Amino acid sequence: ASAPEQSKQPEATGIVIDGIRIQNGLRYPVTDVMILVPATGGFAGCGNILPRTACSNTFPDVQYRENAVLISWKEHGEPQQTDEFIVEARSDLRPNVSTWVEVTIFAPGQAGARLIQE
Repeated sequence: ASAPEQSKQPEATGIVIDGIRIQNGLRYPVTDVMILVPATGGFAGCGNILPRTACSNTFPDVQYRENAVLISWKEHGEPQQTDEFIVEARSDLRPNVSTWVEVTIFAPGQAGARLIQE
C-alpha cells in the first residue's frame, strides 16, 4: 500500500501577515468582498464597501507562503471573481514588520492584490 501524496506547501517567506485592506476604486458600492486562499481555506473580507473608500480588518498573524489567492465580490448584485493568482513577496519587504494584504477593486470586474508595509 502506498501513502497518499500530501500537497506540498510553499516555504515560509519570513513575512507575517496581520491584516487586510480592501479598497473600492469604483464609483458605486461593492458587496461581499472576499479574498480566499484555496490551498488552506483561509479567507478574509468585508460586507459592504462604499465608492472610493476602504475597509480594513486585522487577524492573528499568518506566515505568508505565496499560496494562490482568489478575490470575489459583487457589483450591482452581480458576482465577480478573479482567477487564482499569487501575490508575490517583493524583495524589499522586511521580516518582523507589520505586513498587510491590500486588495483593490480598480475597474468593473477587475481586482488585484499586493503586500504592503507601513
